[in-house]
Amino acid sequence: MKIETLAIGDELLTGKIADTNSAFVADLLFSHGHRLENISVIADTIQALHEKMRECAKRADVVICFGGLGPTSDDKTAEAVAKLIQVKVVQHEASKERLLKFYRSRNREVIPATLKQVLYPEGTDPLKNSVGLAPGFHLVFEATNFYFLPGVPQEMKAMFQNEVLPQIKGEEMLSHQWKCLGVWESELQQLMDPIEAVLPTNAYLGYRTRFPENHLTLYWKGQDEAKFEGWVRKIREILEPFTYTEEKAEIESLILHRLREKNLKVAFAESCTGGLAVHRLTQIAGASDFVWGGVIAYRIEAKKKLLGISVDSIEEAVSADVAREMAESVKRVSGCEIGAAITGFMGPDSGTPENPAGTIYLCVSGKEKIEKKHQLA
Repeated sequence: MKIETLAIGDELLTGKIADTNSAFVADLLFSHGHRLENISVIADTIQALHEKMRECAKRADVVICFGGLGPTSDDKTAEAVAKLIQVKVVQHEASKERLLKFYRSRNREVIPATLKQVLYPEGTDPLKNSVGLAPGFHLVFEATNFYFLPGVPQEMKAMFQNEVLPQIKGEEMLSHQWKCLGVWESELQQLMDPIEAVLPTNAYLGYRTRFPENHLTLYWKGQDEAKFEGWVRKIREILEPFTYTEEKAEIESLILHRLREKNLKVAFAESCTGGLAVHRLTQIAGASDFVWGGVIAYRIEAKKKLLGISVDSIEEAVSADVAREMAESVKRVSGCEIGAAITGFMGPDSGTPENPAGTIYLCVSGKEKIEKKHQLA
Protein backbone atom coordinates (compact mmCIF):
# COMPACT_ATOMS: atom_id res chain seq x y z
CA MET A 1 0.00 0.00 0.00
CA LYS A 2 1.44 3.38 -1.04
CA ILE A 3 0.75 5.92 1.69
CA GLU A 4 1.61 9.63 1.77
CA THR A 5 1.01 12.54 4.13
CA LEU A 6 0.01 16.05 3.17
CA ALA A 7 0.42 18.88 5.67
CA ILE A 8 -1.51 22.07 4.93
CA GLY A 9 -0.51 25.43 6.40
CA ASP A 10 1.45 28.57 5.61
CA GLU A 11 3.13 28.41 9.01
CA LEU A 12 4.77 25.11 8.00
CA LEU A 13 6.43 26.83 5.06
CA THR A 14 7.75 29.81 7.01
CA GLY A 15 9.63 27.81 9.63
CA LYS A 16 7.35 28.90 12.47
CA ILE A 17 6.37 25.32 13.26
CA ALA A 18 7.48 21.88 12.09
CA ASP A 19 5.38 19.11 10.59
CA THR A 20 5.46 16.76 13.58
CA ASN A 21 2.21 15.11 12.45
CA SER A 22 3.89 13.32 9.55
CA ALA A 23 6.60 12.02 11.86
CA PHE A 24 3.98 10.62 14.25
CA VAL A 25 2.01 8.98 11.46
CA ALA A 26 5.16 7.55 9.85
CA ASP A 27 6.28 5.99 13.13
CA LEU A 28 2.91 4.42 13.86
CA LEU A 29 2.44 3.15 10.32
CA PHE A 30 5.92 1.66 10.35
CA SER A 31 5.09 -0.43 13.40
CA HIS A 32 2.16 -1.84 11.41
CA GLY A 33 4.17 -2.83 8.38
CA HIS A 34 3.88 0.32 6.23
CA ARG A 35 6.49 2.87 5.20
CA LEU A 36 5.51 6.35 4.01
CA GLU A 37 6.21 6.89 0.33
CA ASN A 38 6.15 10.68 0.41
CA ILE A 39 5.63 13.71 2.66
CA SER A 40 4.29 16.98 1.22
CA VAL A 41 3.68 20.43 2.69
CA ILE A 42 1.56 23.06 0.94
CA ALA A 43 0.21 26.56 1.55
CA ASP A 44 -3.29 27.43 2.73
CA THR A 45 -4.76 28.01 -0.74
CA ILE A 46 -7.53 26.24 -2.61
CA GLN A 47 -5.44 26.02 -5.77
CA ALA A 48 -2.50 24.43 -3.95
CA LEU A 49 -4.72 21.76 -2.41
CA HIS A 50 -6.42 20.96 -5.73
CA GLU A 51 -3.10 20.58 -7.50
CA LYS A 52 -1.59 18.44 -4.77
CA MET A 53 -4.63 16.15 -4.48
CA ARG A 54 -4.56 15.47 -8.22
CA GLU A 55 -0.82 14.83 -8.03
CA CYS A 56 -1.10 12.46 -5.04
CA ALA A 57 -4.01 10.59 -6.61
CA LYS A 58 -1.78 9.53 -9.51
CA ARG A 59 0.64 7.61 -7.29
CA ALA A 60 -0.82 6.91 -3.82
CA ASP A 61 -3.38 4.51 -2.43
CA VAL A 62 -3.87 6.52 0.77
CA VAL A 63 -3.14 10.15 1.62
CA ILE A 64 -3.32 11.39 5.23
CA CYS A 65 -3.91 15.17 5.26
CA PHE A 66 -3.58 17.55 8.21
CA GLY A 67 -4.73 21.11 8.80
CA GLY A 68 -7.12 23.78 7.60
CA LEU A 69 -10.22 22.60 9.49
CA GLY A 70 -10.45 25.41 12.03
CA PRO A 71 -12.57 28.59 12.33
CA THR A 72 -10.20 31.21 10.85
CA SER A 73 -9.99 32.68 7.34
CA ASP A 74 -6.92 30.65 6.42
CA ASP A 75 -8.72 27.36 7.20
CA LYS A 76 -9.88 26.43 3.70
CA THR A 77 -9.59 22.67 3.51
CA ALA A 78 -13.26 21.69 3.70
CA GLU A 79 -14.20 24.43 1.22
CA ALA A 80 -11.40 23.45 -1.18
CA VAL A 81 -12.30 19.75 -1.20
CA ALA A 82 -15.97 20.56 -1.65
CA LYS A 83 -15.17 22.67 -4.74
CA LEU A 84 -12.95 19.95 -6.17
CA ILE A 85 -15.62 17.24 -5.94
CA GLN A 86 -18.39 19.75 -6.76
CA VAL A 87 -20.50 19.52 -3.62
CA LYS A 88 -21.42 22.04 -0.94
CA VAL A 89 -20.17 22.17 2.63
CA VAL A 90 -22.66 21.18 5.33
CA GLN A 91 -22.66 21.15 9.10
CA HIS A 92 -21.89 17.93 10.88
CA GLU A 93 -24.75 17.85 13.33
CA ALA A 94 -23.14 15.66 15.98
CA SER A 95 -20.06 17.89 16.06
CA LYS A 96 -22.26 20.99 16.15
CA GLU A 97 -24.16 19.74 19.19
CA ARG A 98 -20.89 18.91 20.90
CA LEU A 99 -19.53 22.39 20.14
CA LEU A 100 -22.66 24.13 21.41
CA LYS A 101 -22.58 22.13 24.62
CA PHE A 102 -18.91 22.96 25.10
CA TYR A 103 -19.47 26.69 24.60
CA ARG A 104 -22.52 26.76 26.90
CA SER A 105 -20.54 25.08 29.66
CA ARG A 106 -18.05 27.95 29.51
CA ASN A 107 -20.57 30.77 28.99
CA ARG A 108 -19.03 31.65 25.65
CA GLU A 109 -20.87 33.14 22.71
CA VAL A 110 -21.20 31.08 19.53
CA ILE A 111 -20.52 33.30 16.51
CA PRO A 112 -20.65 32.32 12.79
CA ALA A 113 -16.88 31.84 12.65
CA THR A 114 -17.13 29.35 15.49
CA LEU A 115 -19.46 27.10 13.51
CA LYS A 116 -17.14 27.10 10.51
CA GLN A 117 -15.11 24.32 12.10
CA VAL A 118 -18.02 21.85 12.01
CA LEU A 119 -18.41 22.14 8.22
CA TYR A 120 -17.39 19.27 5.94
CA PRO A 121 -17.98 18.38 2.26
CA GLU A 122 -21.41 16.87 1.72
CA GLY A 123 -21.34 13.18 0.89
CA THR A 124 -17.95 12.49 2.44
CA ASP A 125 -17.51 10.27 5.50
CA PRO A 126 -17.15 12.26 8.75
CA LEU A 127 -14.40 11.24 11.18
CA LYS A 128 -15.06 11.67 14.89
CA ASN A 129 -12.86 14.10 16.81
CA SER A 130 -12.67 12.75 20.36
CA VAL A 131 -10.37 15.53 21.58
CA GLY A 132 -11.34 18.75 19.76
CA LEU A 133 -14.36 20.23 18.02
CA ALA A 134 -13.68 20.00 14.27
CA PRO A 135 -14.63 16.70 12.59
CA GLY A 136 -12.37 15.16 10.00
CA PHE A 137 -13.62 13.50 6.83
CA HIS A 138 -12.76 10.76 4.35
CA LEU A 139 -13.41 10.46 0.64
CA VAL A 140 -12.25 8.51 -2.37
CA PHE A 141 -10.94 10.81 -5.10
CA GLU A 142 -9.75 9.26 -8.37
CA ALA A 143 -9.46 5.84 -6.68
CA THR A 144 -7.27 7.23 -3.84
CA ASN A 145 -8.42 7.34 -0.22
CA PHE A 146 -7.96 10.80 1.29
CA TYR A 147 -8.30 11.29 5.05
CA PHE A 148 -8.50 14.90 6.27
CA LEU A 149 -7.61 15.43 9.94
CA PRO A 150 -7.11 18.52 12.14
CA GLY A 151 -3.61 19.98 12.23
CA VAL A 152 -3.53 20.28 16.04
CA PRO A 153 -1.27 17.36 17.01
CA GLN A 154 -3.29 16.23 20.02
CA GLU A 155 -6.48 16.06 17.96
CA MET A 156 -4.78 14.53 14.93
CA LYS A 157 -3.14 11.74 16.93
CA ALA A 158 -6.39 10.62 18.52
CA MET A 159 -8.31 10.76 15.24
CA PHE A 160 -5.62 8.93 13.29
CA GLN A 161 -5.36 6.12 15.85
CA ASN A 162 -9.10 5.74 16.37
CA GLU A 163 -10.57 6.50 12.96
CA VAL A 164 -7.91 5.96 10.29
CA LEU A 165 -5.37 3.36 11.39
CA PRO A 166 -7.93 0.55 11.84
CA GLN A 167 -8.84 0.94 8.16
CA ILE A 168 -5.32 0.81 6.73
CA LYS A 169 -3.04 -1.03 9.13
CA GLY A 170 -1.16 -4.01 7.78
CA GLU A 171 0.70 -6.82 9.50
CA GLU A 172 2.38 -5.65 12.69
CA MET A 173 6.17 -5.81 12.76
CA LEU A 174 8.29 -7.06 15.61
CA SER A 175 10.98 -4.65 16.76
CA HIS A 176 13.58 -4.27 19.47
CA GLN A 177 15.58 -1.16 20.32
CA TRP A 178 18.92 -0.54 21.99
CA LYS A 179 19.75 2.95 23.30
CA CYS A 180 23.50 3.42 23.44
CA LEU A 181 25.99 5.85 24.93
CA GLY A 182 29.73 6.01 24.37
CA VAL A 183 29.72 4.71 20.80
CA TRP A 184 29.86 6.88 17.68
CA GLU A 185 27.41 6.35 14.84
CA SER A 186 30.14 5.10 12.50
CA GLU A 187 31.43 2.73 15.20
CA LEU A 188 27.93 1.39 15.75
CA GLN A 189 27.64 0.72 12.03
CA GLN A 190 30.96 -1.10 12.04
CA LEU A 191 29.80 -3.29 14.93
CA MET A 192 26.65 -4.17 13.02
CA ASP A 193 28.27 -4.88 9.64
CA PRO A 194 28.70 -8.61 10.40
CA ILE A 195 25.06 -8.79 11.57
CA GLU A 196 23.65 -7.03 8.51
CA ALA A 197 25.67 -9.28 6.22
CA VAL A 198 23.69 -12.33 7.39
CA LEU A 199 20.31 -10.94 8.46
CA PRO A 200 17.37 -12.70 6.78
CA THR A 201 15.51 -10.79 4.08
CA ASN A 202 12.51 -10.16 6.33
CA ALA A 203 14.64 -8.18 8.83
CA TYR A 204 16.68 -5.00 8.80
CA LEU A 205 18.33 -2.50 11.16
CA GLY A 206 17.41 1.15 11.68
CA TYR A 207 19.83 3.75 13.07
CA ARG A 208 19.01 7.01 14.83
CA THR A 209 21.33 9.56 16.39
CA ARG A 210 20.04 11.74 19.23
CA PHE A 211 23.26 13.29 20.47
CA PRO A 212 24.96 12.06 22.57
CA GLU A 213 22.97 8.85 22.16
CA ASN A 214 22.83 6.42 19.27
CA HIS A 215 19.81 4.15 18.93
CA LEU A 216 19.62 0.88 17.01
CA THR A 217 16.38 -0.93 16.17
CA LEU A 218 15.93 -4.41 14.76
CA TYR A 219 12.79 -4.62 12.59
CA TRP A 220 11.32 -8.02 11.80
CA LYS A 221 8.48 -8.68 9.35
CA GLY A 222 6.44 -11.66 10.43
CA GLN A 223 5.55 -13.26 13.74
CA ASP A 224 8.29 -15.88 14.15
CA GLU A 225 9.20 -14.71 17.64
CA ALA A 226 11.68 -17.51 18.35
CA LYS A 227 13.94 -16.57 15.43
CA PHE A 228 13.45 -12.86 16.17
CA GLU A 229 14.57 -13.34 19.79
CA GLY A 230 17.60 -15.26 18.59
CA TRP A 231 18.79 -12.22 16.62
CA VAL A 232 17.99 -9.95 19.57
CA ARG A 233 20.34 -12.01 21.73
CA LYS A 234 23.13 -11.82 19.14
CA ILE A 235 22.90 -8.04 18.90
CA ARG A 236 22.53 -7.63 22.66
CA GLU A 237 25.82 -9.44 23.23
CA ILE A 238 27.64 -7.05 20.87
CA LEU A 239 26.08 -3.86 22.23
CA GLU A 240 26.17 -4.76 25.93
CA PRO A 241 29.10 -2.38 26.73
CA PHE A 242 27.22 0.61 25.30
CA THR A 243 23.52 -0.06 25.97
CA TYR A 244 21.95 1.89 28.82
CA THR A 245 18.44 0.55 28.15
CA GLU A 246 16.42 -1.64 25.82
CA GLU A 247 13.19 -0.04 27.00
CA LYS A 248 11.23 2.82 25.47
CA ALA A 249 11.93 5.06 28.47
CA GLU A 250 14.19 8.08 28.05
CA ILE A 251 17.38 8.34 30.05
CA GLU A 252 15.91 11.07 32.29
CA SER A 253 13.09 8.75 33.40
CA LEU A 254 15.52 5.93 34.06
CA ILE A 255 17.68 8.17 36.25
CA LEU A 256 14.69 9.29 38.30
CA HIS A 257 13.54 5.69 38.62
CA ARG A 258 16.92 4.68 40.07
CA LEU A 259 16.87 7.64 42.48
CA ARG A 260 13.38 6.63 43.59
CA GLU A 261 14.45 3.00 44.09
CA LYS A 262 17.34 4.04 46.33
CA ASN A 263 15.52 7.02 47.91
CA LEU A 264 18.30 9.44 46.97
CA LYS A 265 18.35 13.14 46.08
CA VAL A 266 20.77 14.78 43.68
CA ALA A 267 22.04 18.35 43.33
CA PHE A 268 23.94 19.69 40.31
CA ALA A 269 26.76 22.15 39.82
CA GLU A 270 26.88 23.06 36.14
CA SER A 271 29.28 25.25 34.26
CA CYS A 272 29.45 24.76 30.48
CA THR A 273 25.95 23.21 30.26
CA GLY A 274 24.29 26.22 31.88
CA GLY A 275 21.59 24.26 33.71
CA LEU A 276 20.74 21.83 30.90
CA ALA A 277 21.10 18.71 33.06
CA VAL A 278 18.65 19.98 35.67
CA HIS A 279 16.29 21.22 32.94
CA ARG A 280 16.14 17.81 31.28
CA LEU A 281 15.45 15.97 34.52
CA THR A 282 12.79 18.41 35.70
CA GLN A 283 10.72 17.83 32.55
CA ILE A 284 9.71 14.48 34.09
CA ALA A 285 6.71 14.40 36.42
CA GLY A 286 7.74 13.78 40.02
CA ALA A 287 11.29 15.06 39.56
CA SER A 288 10.94 17.46 42.48
CA ASP A 289 10.97 14.50 44.88
CA PHE A 290 14.52 13.57 43.90
CA VAL A 291 16.12 16.58 42.17
CA TRP A 292 17.15 19.25 44.68
CA GLY A 293 18.09 21.76 42.00
CA GLY A 294 21.33 23.16 40.74
CA VAL A 295 23.95 25.87 40.86
CA ILE A 296 24.92 27.38 37.52
CA ALA A 297 28.49 28.41 38.19
CA TYR A 298 29.28 29.54 34.67
CA ARG A 299 31.97 32.16 35.30
CA ILE A 300 35.03 31.83 37.51
CA GLU A 301 33.55 34.34 39.99
CA ALA A 302 30.46 32.12 40.34
CA LYS A 303 32.57 29.09 41.10
CA LYS A 304 34.39 31.04 43.80
CA LYS A 305 31.39 32.76 45.43
CA LEU A 306 28.75 30.06 45.11
CA LEU A 307 30.84 26.92 45.48
CA GLY A 308 33.94 28.17 47.29
CA ILE A 309 36.34 26.86 44.68
CA SER A 310 39.74 28.55 44.32
CA VAL A 311 40.47 28.99 40.62
CA ASP A 312 42.06 31.99 38.94
CA SER A 313 41.75 31.21 35.24
CA ILE A 314 39.40 29.46 32.85
CA GLU A 315 42.14 26.96 32.07
CA GLU A 316 42.23 25.93 35.74
CA ALA A 317 38.43 25.73 35.89
CA VAL A 318 38.30 22.90 33.36
CA SER A 319 39.92 19.94 35.09
CA ALA A 320 39.12 16.73 36.91
CA ASP A 321 40.02 18.31 40.26
CA VAL A 322 37.64 21.25 39.78
CA ALA A 323 34.83 18.92 38.70
CA ARG A 324 35.36 16.92 41.90
CA GLU A 325 35.37 20.07 44.05
CA MET A 326 32.18 21.31 42.37
CA ALA A 327 30.40 18.00 42.99
CA GLU A 328 31.46 17.76 46.62
CA SER A 329 30.62 21.41 47.28
CA VAL A 330 27.08 21.26 45.88
CA LYS A 331 26.47 18.00 47.74
CA ARG A 332 27.56 19.64 50.99
CA VAL A 333 25.55 22.85 50.43
CA SER A 334 22.36 21.03 49.40
CA GLY A 335 22.52 18.23 51.93
CA CYS A 336 21.80 15.71 49.18
CA GLU A 337 23.22 12.22 49.03
CA ILE A 338 24.58 12.87 45.52
CA GLY A 339 26.37 15.85 44.03
CA ALA A 340 26.94 15.98 40.26
CA ALA A 341 29.18 18.43 38.42
CA ILE A 342 29.92 19.34 34.81
CA THR A 343 32.65 21.65 33.57
CA GLY A 344 34.28 21.94 30.18
CA PHE A 345 35.20 23.87 27.06
CA MET A 346 32.21 24.07 24.71
CA GLY A 347 32.78 27.32 22.80
CA PRO A 348 34.38 27.20 19.34
CA ASP A 349 37.23 29.49 20.41
CA SER A 350 37.82 27.91 23.82
CA GLY A 351 40.17 25.19 24.98
CA THR A 352 43.86 24.58 25.46
CA PRO A 353 46.32 22.16 23.84
CA GLU A 354 45.77 19.79 26.79
CA ASN A 355 41.99 20.31 26.86
CA PRO A 356 40.74 21.26 23.38
CA ALA A 357 37.25 22.58 22.64
CA GLY A 358 34.75 19.83 23.35
CA THR A 359 36.50 18.59 26.48
CA ILE A 360 34.11 17.88 29.36
CA TYR A 361 34.84 16.75 32.90
CA LEU A 362 32.03 15.03 34.82
CA CYS A 363 32.00 14.04 38.45
CA VAL A 364 29.39 12.36 40.62
CA SER A 365 30.03 12.35 44.36
CA GLY A 366 27.92 9.84 46.26
CA LYS A 367 27.79 8.43 49.75
CA GLU A 368 30.75 6.10 49.44
CA LYS A 369 32.64 6.90 46.25
CA ILE A 370 33.35 9.47 43.58
CA GLU A 371 32.96 8.70 39.88
CA LYS A 372 34.89 10.90 37.45
CA LYS A 373 34.85 10.95 33.68
CA HIS A 374 36.80 12.87 31.07
CA GLN A 375 35.12 13.08 27.68
CA LEU A 376 35.79 14.77 24.36
CA ALA A 377 32.39 15.69 22.89
